[in-house]
Amino acid sequence: MKRIRRISLLLFGVITAGLVAIILFLNQRYITVQQTSLAQQGQLFQTQVLPQVTTKLPQAAFQKWSQQQKVRLAVFDARNQLIFPAAGPHADLIDSVNDFQSKLVTNKSEQIRINGQTQTTFLFRHKLWTFVLYTPQRNLWQPFWPQGLFLLLGILGLSCLSVLIFVGYTLWERRSLQRLQQQLALVGSTQATPPVLLKPTDHYFILERAVTQVDQQLQAQMALAANEQNNFERFIDHLTIGVLLLDETGNVVAHNPAAATMLMQKLSKHPHSYLNDVHQFALSRLIKHTLQDKKNQHATIKLVQTQVRYLDVNSVWMKSANAHATYQVAVLLYDITPVKQIQQMQLDFVSNVSHELKTPVTSISGFTETLLAGAQDEPETRQEFLEIIAAESKRLTALIQDIIALSRGRQQQIQVTTVNIAQMVQNLLAPLQQQITAKQVTVRVEITAEALIQTDRRKLEQIIKNLLINGLAYNRQGGQLTIGAQQVAQQWRLSFIDNGLGIAADDQERIFERFYRVDKARSHHQGGTGLGLAIVKELVTTLGGQISLKSQLGVGSTFTVTLPEKLKHSGIESI
Repeated sequence: MKRIRRISLLLFGVITAGLVAIILFLNQRYITVQQTSLAQQGQLFQTQVLPQVTTKLPQAAFQKWSQQQKVRLAVFDARNQLIFPAAGPHADLIDSVNDFQSKLVTNKSEQIRINGQTQTTFLFRHKLWTFVLYTPQRNLWQPFWPQGLFLLLGILGLSCLSVLIFVGYTLWERRSLQRLQQQLALVGSTQATPPVLLKPTDHYFILERAVTQVDQQLQAQMALAANEQNNFERFIDHLTIGVLLLDETGNVVAHNPAAATMLMQKLSKHPHSYLNDVHQFALSRLIKHTLQDKKNQHATIKLVQTQVRYLDVNSVWMKSANAHATYQVAVLLYDITPVKQIQQMQLDFVSNVSHELKTPVTSISGFTETLLAGAQDEPETRQEFLEIIAAESKRLTALIQDIIALSRGRQQQIQVTTVNIAQMVQNLLAPLQQQITAKQVTVRVEITAEALIQTDRRKLEQIIKNLLINGLAYNRQGGQLTIGAQQVAQQWRLSFIDNGLGIAADDQERIFERFYRVDKARSHHQGGTGLGLAIVKELVTTLGGQISLKSQLGVGSTFTVTLPEKLKHSGIESI
């Protein structure tokens, strides 16, 4: 803008100087015209008046001609004495004869100042006289009224017009520039920048087109970046592993719901220090070392919260060519609690199997060695030992069969057939009559004869058999066992209700674990292996069902098995 103002002032000065030069040039031409006109009048005077001059000057003729032509006349004699006019209105204008004497050149128009005023003169000689024609010299602006005023007004008008033109041009340029500045201020905002719509003749038209094109490209890049950011956020939000993204200062700038779940913290969406979310010393130290050493760190961390949780943590330092990258550290949290539980279950299973196998094998081996050492010669001792060996052999066989059944629970091929539930229950109760009679348990089967289910017969038999044995084994003397079946929304709900010993609340959560017993001594006495309910849960899951338990210590237990009315799946499943 300063440059435009300077150019405008320079142009204004040039135009003003040009106008002044033109006026001075025209004024000089105007003066030249006056001189030419006076010279013509002098020649006219020589042809018309001088012929009348003899020995005597015709002053009356001079006076008349001077008035007619509006030209002043002065006549000097040979001694340069003014002889016309001797007095009168012209005499006061001729005070310096020497000025005329210095300009006495024949037939030449000159300028001379008389009494402070510039005069246009024409001098020539005739006989003994010197004739001087003169008239006051006028400039272009004289008289001031009205010529000077009109000239001054014209100059002012032209000046004002030039000022208005340049001011209008400057305002036009400034307005275009301001509109471009407003457009540039909006470039890079979230909303599209409205076009300025300059005319093609505008000096800033090309610049406005370039700004609009840059803004469009920037908006496209911003939209692409926003879309990629949304896709990235959607991606990490759906990851099952926990993700914390940190900048170089240790502030969490992004995270996903899985990380909040694993850390059991409500993570803020705004950037904040990782120490606000990580309250476990080992994990915070791992992240700290990553930030300090700028190297990847890995560790398995145990979090003790409302429940024990194991996390496999990878703290990754992400190298970037950009020194101001948004993400520098990625903390990846893998919840390996189920893996740890499976590992512990495997260890417990091996330990329990070893223990369970060791007891009957030790008994069989010990009593056999005792018999071989000589106890076989005593009939009573031999009979007692042989009965113990037979019982432990049966227990060992049952344990091996249960282990085989448990390991093959999901590996056996499923064969779907139509099963009458009531008939199957009756068939399975028949081999258990001796046990029912011994404990004087009242068994009630509340299942209609039309209760049909399409499922795997062998697996269903094993489920019902184990639950019947469990209901009898842990029932009280003279107790009651009720087996029911109810169809609910294309499902069959089988219930096994006893009023036996019951299970404490603390034990109910682990009752379906392998080899878990509420009372191991009593389980040994009853001949149980600790795998029956684990087998039941495995088979129920294989058939697409669920099993639940409601029990109260000293009151009784209710096992509920829910199975689909029609099993759609068939084939082989692997553990």
